[in-house]
Amino acid sequence: MPGLDPDFVYKIVFLGDTGVGKTSLVQRFVYDSLEPDLGRTIGAVLHVKNVEHRSALHKLVIWDLGGQESFAQLREQYCANSTGAFFVFDRTRPDTLANMDSWLGALKTGSKDAVVVAVENKIDLDSAITDDQVKALVEARGLILVPTSATENQNVDKAFEEMVKLIRSRRD
Repeated sequence: MPGLDPDFVYKIVFLGDTGVGKTSLVQRFVYDSLEPDLGRTIGAVLHVKNVEHRSALHKLVIWDLGGQESFAQLREQYCANSTGAFFVFDRTRPDTLANMDSWLGALKTGSKDAVVVAVENKIDLDSAITDDQVKALVEARGLILVPTSATENQNVDKAFEEMVKLIRSRRD
């Protein structure tokens, strides 16, 4: 695959509060590693990975956005022209799920047609949110939910596979 021209190119943004594991998920997927003490993302960091789906090469241009409130004004600009977005929340911190609409609002302002996958991260830890609460909030917004653990490398690839499938289903 390296050196091949992609059949499709997608801009994918990671949305969610500070500390939910966005950078860990990106590191795990793109580089198949997890750096200890990653620290906070300042602004946005760009990553690229090619994936194959249905005999086509899809180039994912992944934007890992800082979750700090101080970057809130820039979110809409980073989300502009996105093909897809992951809304990531930390199952040990209910407030990170409660902030979903704020993040999705910034996305919709910047890119009305982006597909969204909700990611419940840190499934290797005890949850402070009930499954019913998660299901109700995610389903009410018409989103697909993928539970993940970047630490344990659970369902990380699946989340990206779901994203590519969703994008393709909307465009086919």
